[in-house]
Amino acid sequence: MRKLSHGLEVLAKEEVEAIRESALTVLETVGFRYRHGGVLKMFERCGCPVDYGKEVVKLPRALVEETVRKVPKDYAVQSASTGEAVRVNDGSIKGGMCYEILFVDYERMERRYGLKEDCVKAITLGNNLDNIDYVMPFVVPSDAQQEICDAEAYKLLIEYSKKPGGVYVSSIESARAIIEMAKAACGGEEELRKRRCIGYGAEPSSPLQLSNHAINIVLEFAKYDLPVSATGSMVMLGATGPATVAGSLVLLTAEVLAGIAMVYLINPNEPASFSTSIHVMDPFTALCTFGSPEQALAGAAGIQVARSFGLSAGCNVGLADSNLPDFQAGFEKALGACLAIAAGAESIGAQGIVGADQGCSYEQLAIDDEWLGMISRLFQGVEVTPETLAVDVIQKVGVGGNFIRERHTLRHARKELWLPKLFKRERWDSWVSRGAKDSMERAREKVRGILKENYPPTPVLDRDAMKQIEGIMRAARKRASPGTLGGTGA
Repeated sequence: MRKLSHGLEVLAKEEVEAIRESALTVLETVGFRYRHGGVLKMFERCGCPVDYGKEVVKLPRALVEETVRKVPKDYAVQSASTGEAVRVNDGSIKGGMCYEILFVDYERMERRYGLKEDCVKAITLGNNLDNIDYVMPFVVPSDAQQEICDAEAYKLLIEYSKKPGGVYVSSIESARAIIEMAKAACGGEEELRKRRCIGYGAEPSSPLQLSNHAINIVLEFAKYDLPVSATGSMVMLGATGPATVAGSLVLLTAEVLAGIAMVYLINPNEPASFSTSIHVMDPFTALCTFGSPEQALAGAAGIQVARSFGLSAGCNVGLADSNLPDFQAGFEKALGACLAIAAGAESIGAQGIVGADQGCSYEQLAIDDEWLGMISRLFQGVEVTPETLAVDVIQKVGVGGNFIRERHTLRHARKELWLPKLFKRERWDSWVSRGAKDSMERAREKVRGILKENYPPTPVLDRDAMKQIEGIMRAARKRASPGTLGGTGA
């Protein structure tokens, strides 16, 4: 059976090569700013020209090409609590949850800052949604100390999530607490190093720089041989990147390669992937957009560039600019997701986001889970075998018959057909008699049903591990500054 993925090409081979060569030229002539003295010295020892005043390293083409060639390219994401793993670069499509500051309550039509309770409910939903492979706490908990709010969110994740997951790490204090909690959940440092179950992704700040803050967190994770990357660049076309898709792809590629080079020199055992997250600045509002056709094109093209380096690729698509899960949102999500997956994306977007990072909602998460299942079926392709060709069945049924009662139909109906759980296929009169519900209402009912049956969730860790984790967090709270994100509305 030929799957539909990895086939779409929006760039000719010579155009892919032109982007690669242009990115290497930028790194060699303009350079990349690593705002960390130790990293600058590391590159100087490798023969790179370093301007310590500007903190800029000019990266020779040979060094970059060598690191990309040698870096491991296959890896898995594993849960510290349960050991469950999701393998990257295995040909399947991965869906993961978002991590936003604001929570959208559609029933009240208001936004507010996220709370710990929202995190636990979201983790419960993630555990029970079939197409969510990677769970995140969904919202930054504003009722936690701001300096370690991501560590508080991670504590809830390892306490309740049955699936692999993580958080965006925003402080060195949080990084240390998260590592210690993962160590306790795994059963010790040796097991932590073996499972490599947590990681950190530092996002370059376009154009062409990594902060001291981000590099310090990378180095903290590297102490324990834990997965780190510095390739999550989010170039914004027309603002932090050139106003052309090709130009922003050159900048993105240069930033990804600079991140891979740094991580490889810190720890050559770290696997690498390529993030194709180019967004577009709307010229009328100056807002970052999530559903533009240029973003979909850039994602598909970026995947071709990633594949040319032999790297797996994720793509920040399957998103929308609409603040409601309406037709606009559905069309924008489908456009970006289908193009990216057809081009060979291993993972897409972050599910549950409302608009362009305007917040997150449980209803949107449930809807995203549904269409992820539908798209996964689409890209499984068509199986052609003597059994599926069904010539003998067609001969048996003959002219004017039907296939409903045939054993062949019973055998293959569930396997062949994607059956919706949230989306509906109803006659008009049946739909009206049942309240003429739209996707939003059905999603709300699904969320309520999952939470009614599964919330509050049962911890997945034993008491001894949780005691250690509570102690780690008590110590972190004492060290951290007391301020919180604040507010109950936005």
